[in-house]
Amino acid sequence: MKTKYSIIYIITLAFVAGLSGCNFLDKNPDMRASIDTKEKVRLLLVSAYTNANAGVICEFSSDNIIDNNSPDNTGHANSLLALDKMYDEIFAWQPVVSSGQQDSPKYIWDGCYSAIAACNQALQAIEELEKKGISMNAEKGEALMSRAYHHFLLATVFCQTWKDETQSKQDSGIHYMREPETRVKPVYYRGSVYDTYKAIQEDIEAALPLISDEYYTVPRYHFNVKAAHAFAARFYLYTRQWDKVIREADYVLTADDATTLSLLFDARYALVDCTDIQTEMNAWIDAKSPANLLIYTTMSQASYTVFSTYGRYQFNRDARNFTTSGAGPCWKSRFPGYSVWSAGQEYGSLLAYFYYLFEYTDKVNGYGFIHGVTRAFTTNETLLCRAEAKAQLNDLSGAVNDLRMWAQGYDVNDGNRMDTTANGDVNLTLAKIKNFYTDGANANWSPILHNTDISSSWTMSADQLAVVRCALHFRRLETIHTGLRWHDLKRYGIEITHRQGTSPVRTLVWNDDRRAIQLPQEVILAGMAANPRVNLGDNVDGSGASAVAITNNEPVKTSGLEAKTLGAQIIRVTNDNE
Repeated sequence: MKTKYSIIYIITLAFVAGLSGCNFLDKNPDMRASIDTKEKVRLLLVSAYTNANAGVICEFSSDNIIDNNSPDNTGHANSLLALDKMYDEIFAWQPVVSSGQQDSPKYIWDGCYSAIAACNQALQAIEELEKKGISMNAEKGEALMSRAYHHFLLATVFCQTWKDETQSKQDSGIHYMREPETRVKPVYYRGSVYDTYKAIQEDIEAALPLISDEYYTVPRYHFNVKAAHAFAARFYLYTRQWDKVIREADYVLTADDATTLSLLFDARYALVDCTDIQTEMNAWIDAKSPANLLIYTTMSQASYTVFSTYGRYQFNRDARNFTTSGAGPCWKSRFPGYSVWSAGQEYGSLLAYFYYLFEYTDKVNGYGFIHGVTRAFTTNETLLCRAEAKAQLNDLSGAVNDLRMWAQGYDVNDGNRMDTTANGDVNLTLAKIKNFYTDGANANWSPILHNTDISSSWTMSADQLAVVRCALHFRRLETIHTGLRWHDLKRYGIEITHRQGTSPVRTLVWNDDRRAIQLPQEVILAGMAANPRVNLGDNVDGSGASAVAITNNEPVKTSGLEAKTLGAQIIRVTNDNE
């Protein structure tokens, strides 16, 4: 074999030498642009953000979605259609074999690695420009941070949660791409979760000193300084580096209560001054809002699933009863901080930031593309990262104060639902938290946490446990529709159930293999090791051994007239029982 390859190599050299006088070899053999200036690098980094919505598959896997075709508490069941067969598979925690379209594992995989490829191409160009003495710190920081972020998205979807430095070496990670791909049929190895998270941390910590807001026209569309520190806070939260969580969150929020409160989302404006869902959505996704640290658009059909024809899987019944329509430690009956919009009780509900933007490509015939907006990092979520870290470090007064400020931000004087003190501050205390989040009481807000099963060294006192449960409850409210609830379920091994139609209830146990969503079938067929599927909690076959139906990757098109008609059906929910 060695001789064979040597001969081929010699022949190739001779062939190239024979053609060396041809003029066409004096030109670039392809049409790729040379990334040889600072401005071109910056333009390339516009592509360093995925157009896929990784939250959808996580949300459908979590307890924030129910099947409207399963019997409700009266025994009534619907007969509704899913927008796509893959939603049946996702909700059943089975491999997606029916589709490679928007919101599928393949779409997420391709979108993230496409963004990573742009980062690596930019970093290669940056290296050459730096050799010429050109300062590229800001651009290098953004490229490194975005590369870390997209690997983090892949890891939180397709891998098991971080456990500890020993156990995470036993779980499969994802391939960490550090250079532009130049081979035709490369072979990739997954490594471990430990390897993946170590590489992510290296990129984050290399990027943080370099990140700058100096060249952004709209900083919220890029990894600006505060967004970078918010990402670091979340990463350190997931890897249980509690001191670092607080350090990074303090950078974003400061340690001053008044300043922190001024940076939170303006819920009062959204609920009082916005009278339709489109206006309220614009308030949530406003690039000028201090609460939004990083936002980007995605090609996602997720919000389209809320409409009646496709209303099978929804934010409805128990998913809503124990979140927006449920009580809390410092509010009564219904959470006052959100408008809930609905296409009718039978079909479910949504929050305004989950609504879609419609891009017309043919206004005459009413065709175009559905877009979603991802609020990747916000001050509200970063505040809850800090609260949880403080609780884990046994700073319970500090944690309770952060949780109080989060609730304060959503106090809109809606029928005096929020408990307040004489000076108007939300009245949240450790005693109230301990009373609300206790074993055996308010069970739906006080799930069993398998922290010691995940890592034997991860222990909590009874008081810490109550405060952490409160933080997880608030996080569930804060992150509805985004998929971060799935991350929290994995991080703490919280067990959940899904009922699909009239079939038996499926249970996802704390150490279930299905907590790592199966890789895209195309990736497995190409030779990458699949996630294991052993020890299923309910012994339901999740092998998904049916044939792969490979479809094109074109975004779903919908009629503009249909979208307008369906939009008119969306109404604000004003009744707790609606």
